Amino acid sequence: MAEDPFDSTVARVHDVHRRLLDRGTGEGLPTVPAADGTCVLPSPPPLPPMRLDTALRDRRSHYRFADMDALQLSTLLRSAAGPGRTAERPDGTPHTFRMNPTAGGLDSIDLHLVVLRGTGEIDSGTYLFDPDRHVLSRTGTGPCVDALESCLVQPQFARRAPFVVILVGRLDRTLIKYSERHYRTLHIDAGIAAQNLYLVATALESACCAISGFYDEELSHLLRLDRLSVPLLAFALGGLGEDGKQR
Repeated sequence: MAEDPFDSTVARVHDVHRRLLDRGTGEGLPTVPAADGTCVLPSPPPLPPMRLDTALRDRRSHYRFADMDALQLSTLLRSAAGPGRTAERPDGTPHTFRMNPTAGGLDSIDLHLVVLRGTGEIDSGTYLFDPDRHVLSRTGTGPCVDALESCLVQPQFARRAPFVVILVGRLDRTLIKYSERHYRTLHIDAGIAAQNLYLVATALESACCAISGFYDEELSHLLRLDRLSVPLLAFALGGLGEDGKQR
């Protein structure tokens, strides 16, 4: 039987991806108990007004985090990665683009959320953000600080931040249209989403920090990703702490 061209493309992408991985500690793969169900996020208000040049100038990475409530989280996710403008397809049907632009307008980036300190409305566990319904779909439940620590090169983020967003690239949504070269474009898509998170967090006077140091196999296992989804970037979120920021 001839090999499926799509499977061949995915295999070549994974071969490149494996060459770029940090290796884990070898102490086993982290997990939290599987769960399902949804958590409806509060209806987000409009972003507070802030000039773009002010947001760009004030944007910082932070290493100390206070708590963040569900409304702040909801506003940040909606404004950074929720539905944006709607355009008409050639066949006349509408297509809604996301606030985070992507190559070809494809939904190439999923946002997974690790809740390290529950807010009351949102319990500790792992979730997938559904931007169309503006809900969190639960994938795992229970305390996950220790599990996330084992996934990070800098494990202290798991104890400092109340939330960590994982930007995950979807091979099945992109390689159907593009060649394996698009693997590089996925990282650009993730970078655009990260910049959105930085700028929206700045407007909301929240703390955030991109995290590139993680162990892919461990993090994929924690989030229950399949082979068509690859973690690209982690992003710590919280309220403004007392100190700990850099340029």
